[in-house]
Amino acid sequence: MRKVSLQSEAYGSTGNIGENFRRLLGAPALDAVQTVIREAIQNVADAATGSAGPEVFIRVRTLSKTQQMALRRDFFSSLPEERKSREQLQQFLERANPVVLEICDFGTSGLGGPTRADRIPENEYRTDFIDFLRNIGTPRNVSHGGGTYGFGKVALYRVSRCSTIIVDSLVQGGAPDSRRLIGCHIGSSYEVPENGMRRRYTGRHWWGYADPDDGVVDPMLDADATKAATLLGFPERPNGRSGTSIMILDFDTEDLSPELIGRKIVETLLWNFWPRMLNDTPPAKRFSCRIEVEGKPVAIPEPEEMAPLHLFVKALRNAEQKNSSDFSKIVCQRPQKHLGNLAIEKNLKAPRENIPEWESVFPPVSRHIALMRPVKLVVKYLEGQSFPDERIEWAGVFVVDGDEEVERAFADSEPPAHDDWIPDNLHKGHAKTFVNVALRELKQIAFNMGTAARGHAPQSSATPPLAKVASRLGAALAGPDGEGAGPVHKDRSTNGKRPLRAGVSKPVFMRLESENGQILAVFRADVHQDAQQSGLILTAKASVAIDGAPANTIAGMASMPQVVGIRGAYGAPSSKTDRLELNGTEGTFEIVVRMPPDAAAIVEATISTGGQA
Repeated sequence: MRKVSLQSEAYGSTGNIGENFRRLLGAPALDAVQTVIREAIQNVADAATGSAGPEVFIRVRTLSKTQQMALRRDFFSSLPEERKSREQLQQFLERANPVVLEICDFGTSGLGGPTRADRIPENEYRTDFIDFLRNIGTPRNVSHGGGTYGFGKVALYRVSRCSTIIVDSLVQGGAPDSRRLIGCHIGSSYEVPENGMRRRYTGRHWWGYADPDDGVVDPMLDADATKAATLLGFPERPNGRSGTSIMILDFDTEDLSPELIGRKIVETLLWNFWPRMLNDTPPAKRFSCRIEVEGKPVAIPEPEEMAPLHLFVKALRNAEQKNSSDFSKIVCQRPQKHLGNLAIEKNLKAPRENIPEWESVFPPVSRHIALMRPVKLVVKYLEGQSFPDERIEWAGVFVVDGDEEVERAFADSEPPAHDDWIPDNLHKGHAKTFVNVALRELKQIAFNMGTAARGHAPQSSATPPLAKVASRLGAALAGPDGEGAGPVHKDRSTNGKRPLRAGVSKPVFMRLESENGQILAVFRADVHQDAQQSGLILTAKASVAIDGAPANTIAGMASMPQVVGIRGAYGAPSSKTDRLELNGTEGTFEIVVRMPPDAAAIVEATISTGGQA
């Protein structure tokens, strides 16, 4: 290996963009870690090739002593002159346990093309390397791609406390110079006195091999690049496994434990890319993902089996197949244009994965529409109103139409972080109208989902049958006092003693079970006794909610939900019927309901006191 050189980018005679590069990402809605995962995997989607989808490997690890030595001795022997940049890199190199985040892809095109932005052969149209590591804000050239390949890459530097990355890439095809490795740092601009003048530098720095003619640093190539990648611990790339590995130095873990870091990455991956991780995703589009934190694999649940993503999965399939009662076409009238398809799925709230609520991106109750273009990458989640009874949640998916004019309008409305549709990003014209109309209609529908159930929905021609369903569902769940379903407030005396009356809370759905081929839904209810322990019998009744209306019998249904047991905990009484003798017992009870296929049950519970319910 030759000596690795440092090049600090000077301002050209026509100027440069300088340190403001770090501001180009805008203000993403997600935090830095979530944003970098989004941005990196979006680029993976655009770089995918062949009949098999890309493999994604995300790893957080502490560098070994040998790897630390290789960085200090072989790679960063020269540091920037600018004080802050120099100190940041020195702090990283001197850490006892330096941590890096690696985002790697396999089965993709790699960073091909020329390595100099000012030296592009006439017949060369591939510019991945210079677009990623040299240029800023290069327009996308992928039809129906994930986003603009340029501005968003600044997210990589934001999660590095020393604002530095090392990139190892193997270009598809195996041509000479196909293995490439280079380091890049983005810091503050600065000045250096030179011959009575002030020489200005942008704050961008590269580490690689210096050209003996002009001093420009190019990437290490082929055998030297492979050797350096091995010394630094990059994943191996045997048998032509083309793609790119990005090592983010001094990864900011936010003082999270390895377990929480892993969970955060899993959440971000699923929340943003679940449409590309489904079992029935076309092979060429499907992501195969692995996550590893400090040498331990992190399990990634299947979106079809994880709440609330399972509802979004059903909604996506309904939007594609156009066969749901809650399916709508979003249409622009002037000019006449089909903008996309919307489908909404409703069901009982399912238990969430064991991920701390305080940092989870998954909402406690789903009431959102996932917005996406045909590339099937989630742009954002449009929040709407929840149902009056939060035991039931809903999820919608809107997919932009594949028409080139329509898809381009939504793509161009996205900010650099690709996490929103902003009509004001577009000039006045059809494109701006398309985005405005779609967002207006979708916001109205999302609002109507909850407010219609409360009887306050404004009228809109765009309101699909789902709003009417929500209205009937809200009415069915409303209590006799007309306040609708909601939290049950126990009667308490003013001196903090027992409640004045024995009672039971509204049953809350907990989970599904299977027994002898039958589906069982388990609800939880809390029984509280008064001072006289007058609560004698707990009775539960199940009804089915079809098209939003609970009922005891429905024409055409062979079976109805039936309470088949009430379970007590810790030695409390239990029953295999819909009645349980309490005799003064209180606490938490599980109500077990045998379910018919494709139906949502609603359970009511009452307490009998001395013969009175």
